[in-house]
Amino acid sequence: MRGMNSASVDLIYLDPPFNSKADYAAPIGSEAAGAEFKDTWSLNDVDIAWLDLIEAKHPKLWRVIQAAMTDSDKSYLIYMAARLLEMSRLLKPSGSIYLHCDPTMSHYLKLVMDAVWGRKKFRNEVIWQRYGSHNDAHRYGRVTDTLLFYADSSATWTAPRIPLSDTDIATRYSNKDDRGRYTTSPLHARTLSGGGYNFEWKGIIDVWKFPKERLDELEKDGQIHWPVRGSVPRRKVYLADNPGKPLSNLWADISIAGAKERVGYPTQKPRALLQRIIEASSAKNDIVLDPFCGCATACIAAEYLDRRWIGIDISEKAADLVQKRMKS
Repeated sequence: MRGMNSASVDLIYLDPPFNSKADYAAPIGSEAAGAEFKDTWSLNDVDIAWLDLIEAKHPKLWRVIQAAMTDSDKSYLIYMAARLLEMSRLLKPSGSIYLHCDPTMSHYLKLVMDAVWGRKKFRNEVIWQRYGSHNDAHRYGRVTDTLLFYADSSATWTAPRIPLSDTDIATRYSNKDDRGRYTTSPLHARTLSGGGYNFEWKGIIDVWKFPKERLDELEKDGQIHWPVRGSVPRRKVYLADNPGKPLSNLWADISIAGAKERVGYPTQKPRALLQRIIEASSAKNDIVLDPFCGCATACIAAEYLDRRWIGIDISEKAADLVQKRMKS
């Protein structure tokens, strides 16, 4: 990253080690065989130059690191802080960053991100539900990861939407005509700020949202719903015109990578997850960076969505995997 130009990246997604106190290796015989990393940390893993830099130039960040409860946690945070500082240099002022982690260190990483990017740029803590259920001894099943999303108010943003459920459709779109299912919305403007149009239409005196000419057009086009003759009419709103439900910060509709997608990499994430992030926070031809790219899922998703991309990983196997996956 130190060899890259400042303010050159539009979107950063990183799925770094979680400080899980475990070591990972891809199974022998899998496409990712040979890829491995350790997720155990000690002060021996820390370059003294990182410590000096953080202590001298980033006092807020230094205080966060000093609050870590163990030497292992402190070492991990120093490792992450040095890289996040470099990422903050690379990211454009209008860029976005998503840090993928789990509850092991998410509370500390949130403070580190606040210190590096500033609390005002914090947008969401997104909870991704990986599994429907999981059996963990002596605790509630761990089925979620966390995404810490930071961006300026000027950042690219295309609000994600998801299809309505069958229950939503049955409940909200219970009416039907020759154009399909529809719900209804008020035509009156009694509660709207700024008022409306006060006149008589079809024998009903009310404050309407639209002028009389527009109501006549809607009536002629079959877009007026009369619940009971004599009651206030409503406008038809068709299911076909619904763009979907705005996505919340709980993502329970994307599961772990399926068998056809998996290459054996121990912490592989599903492409659908990365596509959602890239579509929401970047535009075509933007540059996407994944500095812990692993089996290159972010790179594959970026290529699929016509973004330019950069992947970095400590294992040379990542380069092999991205080439194999591009061809498949």
